[in-house]
Amino acid sequence: MLHFPLKKSTFKIVPFFFFMLSGFWFYAQTDSLEKEIEKNLQSKEYELVLSNIEKLESNPYYLRSRKNNLNLLKAKFYYNTNQHEEAVNLLLKGHSELSGDSSQDPLYLKYIKYLGKIFNEAQNFNKSNDYYKEVLEKSLLLNDTIEILDAYLALGKNYYNKEENDSAVIHFKKMLNYPITPKTENFISFSYNNLGIIASETSLEEAEDFYGKSFAIKEKQKDTVGLATAIMNLGGIYYEKQQFIKANDNYYKAYESVKDLNSEKAVKVKEYALYNLAYANEELGNFKKAYRYLEEATDLTSSINEVNVAENISEIEAKYNAAKQAQKIEEEKSLRLRAQFLFYGSALALLAFIILAYIYYRNYRLKQKSKIEQLENETQARIINATIDAKEKERKTIAEILHNSVSALLSSANLHLQATKSQLKANAPQEISKAQSIVKEASVKIRDLSHELISSVLLKFGLAFAVHDICQKYSNSEITLRSDDRGLTRYDQDFEIKIYSIIEELINNILKHSNASNATIMLVQREDNMLSVRLSDDGIGFDVKTIKNKNGLGLSHINARIKAMNGIFNIVSSAGKGTSIFILVPIQNKLEGLK
Repeated sequence: MLHFPLKKSTFKIVPFFFFMLSGFWFYAQTDSLEKEIEKNLQSKEYELVLSNIEKLESNPYYLRSRKNNLNLLKAKFYYNTNQHEEAVNLLLKGHSELSGDSSQDPLYLKYIKYLGKIFNEAQNFNKSNDYYKEVLEKSLLLNDTIEILDAYLALGKNYYNKEENDSAVIHFKKMLNYPITPKTENFISFSYNNLGIIASETSLEEAEDFYGKSFAIKEKQKDTVGLATAIMNLGGIYYEKQQFIKANDNYYKAYESVKDLNSEKAVKVKEYALYNLAYANEELGNFKKAYRYLEEATDLTSSINEVNVAENISEIEAKYNAAKQAQKIEEEKSLRLRAQFLFYGSALALLAFIILAYIYYRNYRLKQKSKIEQLENETQARIINATIDAKEKERKTIAEILHNSVSALLSSANLHLQATKSQLKANAPQEISKAQSIVKEASVKIRDLSHELISSVLLKFGLAFAVHDICQKYSNSEITLRSDDRGLTRYDQDFEIKIYSIIEELINNILKHSNASNATIMLVQREDNMLSVRLSDDGIGFDVKTIKNKNGLGLSHINARIKAMNGIFNIVSSAGKGTSIFILVPIQNKLEGLK
């Protein structure tokens, strides 16, 4: 048997290939974990996100080479779990570290895009624009068409939200300079749609042209639901311009395109289209069709509500299971840490072990005590906010059903009775008039009940008018309530409802407990996009510390509510000197139209 000597170069080649294979394996594994984390963030499986982040953090090679990738994932996790301060701090740190490193351009672009997104959602459009302008500058240098279009779209929407329509139009039109390809057609369709929304304020003909170009792209994409939504938006513009025939045609076209589809979005579009068809036909005097569409819409609304109930139950079960899984992970972590401590501690001398064990035990007890108190406070606040949110949502849902469905059905019944009465003329039986009276009385009671559940003034005219209305309603010979608002506009409806319910509860406290003759509610929209609310009265006052300790007057609930809105709640009062209450919360503005 022949034996050949092994060449020295072989010893160099084997480790080299081993190094290459281990490197490929390392990057494949970490890339897979990063993609898994992104997927878990999308599906809100946060306990799996934490588990995978810990796996990456335990890998020293990964931390040395791709720490900024990990920090971006952690920032997304913090932001999605409402830990906004931690998220912004990580992003700003990464932004600073990467800003001078041209080799990290794609990652740097992800950092500044996410910062722009965060400030956009916080309604700080100026700051958001600063970051998206940087995104645009980098994308132009990289000649990345998709990132360029995304930056133009984001800047245009920010300018629209700031009511700077000229600047918004400039940015949306710049998107039209790029050719329509499978990768760019979505962006260009959004641009035409948004230009149509802006143009509808000045020129309906120009708006129709933009919408038509958007429709052409949607038809090419075979995006039936997206096309139906855009067609219905155009119908809404005709309706506002009182061109009810065109509005009706668009609503019908939208309905016909989705009536056989059963996806969640398609069913929602179908529901809106039916209600809009009912309203358009009512304006056109075709009450029979209006009634039929209204009946179909209310049936569909009922079926959607039943599906939502089932989904809510499933969601509650999923959250419960996720919480149990997170608890199990925490228990496993605790057991693992305890095992490590025992393993390393056994190597120490007996005396040192006893001292360290005592210190550990004492610190553990203190931390546990502090943690339990913190968890109890957080749990109580969450329960309070969840209870109030559920109550407000339930009241709003019932009010909408009464107003949109029951009231509409009663109105339709009255129309039929009136039509029958007109046909019979002198031969009309007395029972028809009595039935009309009963229907009208029922309509009034339904309307009053709907207004009691949610203030109609609040929904129609906004917070300032609603507060003025409640002051007029509760003022009498014993107490005078005044409201003063400065620069208030319309805000997000849920935000207005929350602030109104807080003010209403505080007014009830004044009426029940203060013995005041005068009370003032002042609302101010500040330049830093904060809403200031100040309530003051000349009543008997109270000891603030005593009341807070007793959780009296519902103040603990109000405080928890405002904390959940990231706001400030302060009370100044003393016996015989009246009371002054100050609230400061970030404004949640009303966003319209743009995708």
